Amino acid sequence: MLEWHKDAQLRLDRKNAFDASLVVGTAQFNRDTGRDRMARQPFAKFIDPTTGLIRLDMTRARNCPVCGAPPGPGLFVKDGFRHVRCQECELIYVSLILREDILIQYWREEMAWKNILKSQPQLDMDILKFGYGLDLASIYLNGSRDLLDIGAGNGDFVLLAQERDWRAVAMELNLESAAQLEKSGIQVIVKPLELVDIAPGSFSLVTMWEVLEHLTEPKNILYEARRILHDEGLLLILVPNAGSLVTRLLHERSDTFGGHSHLNHFNPSSLRKILETMGFEILEMETVITELGAINNHLGFEDPYLGEAPVFHPFLTPGFLHENLLGSRLLALARPTPRAQP
Repeated sequence: MLEWHKDAQLRLDRKNAFDASLVVGTAQFNRDTGRDRMARQPFAKFIDPTTGLIRLDMTRARNCPVCGAPPGPGLFVKDGFRHVRCQECELIYVSLILREDILIQYWREEMAWKNILKSQPQLDMDILKFGYGLDLASIYLNGSRDLLDIGAGNGDFVLLAQERDWRAVAMELNLESAAQLEKSGIQVIVKPLELVDIAPGSFSLVTMWEVLEHLTEPKNILYEARRILHDEGLLLILVPNAGSLVTRLLHERSDTFGGHSHLNHFNPSSLRKILETMGFEILEMETVITELGAINNHLGFEDPYLGEAPVFHPFLTPGFLHENLLGSRLLALARPTPRAQP
């Protein structure tokens, strides 16, 4: 079982198995999970008609959260939020974000996305994806199996880890999700990691499944993650890939852009930079989930997410996309670099 990751075809087969656009079809999957019915502009009523931006009293400005450079030229405005690209590190990010109190309240009460995650088609894909991540981490781990999952949502990853004999702890800010986690017998922390007193070296694995893109200061959580990992521990991260083919084609039409919640848009270069800056050595970086359905729909002049256009060209294959890091999600596995001796 430990050799699958060295075989390119076996590895691709495992990734294809949780790629909904390949297994179910893009339009069908979006309908079955309720994505087609989800309200995508929860703050639209707060857009100032004179500027096209969210009201200034609800926002705060920030520099690049990876390198600290001031905002570069704007790329586009979507749903009232200005998206810019850093001239130093290539990160695409929202430069005027919602105030922290508004963001915290939003995440504590938000349920639309939670309901999508509960849908059976989504669960089927997620369990395979989570298993892939756990198997990959297990290749590099020896000894203890203590895991903290940050942004645990409905707890499906934590439950899978427990079934595989991990001592798994969840961290989740959404109040309803946290209550459900506790009912399932999962130990849950309902505070940001920076505010929790966890002893250094407590965990062998810290996971963040599509979390880092939501954080106003992603460096803070990476600092804490490194602190609570033991020296041979691992960090497993999944984020949307701003360098993916689907995002390069659709630009602001891509579902990955939504300035009220998706604040940071990493590509392989900017994700590598922030991880290495925060003291991590990258062991694995790859893409998963092709979004080939949305790509073919766009190239066929149909709705990217609800169309059913035929294959545009046979060279656009999952293998081609992943070999060139053009898949829609970036998966990174990293280990803390050795700490300097006093």
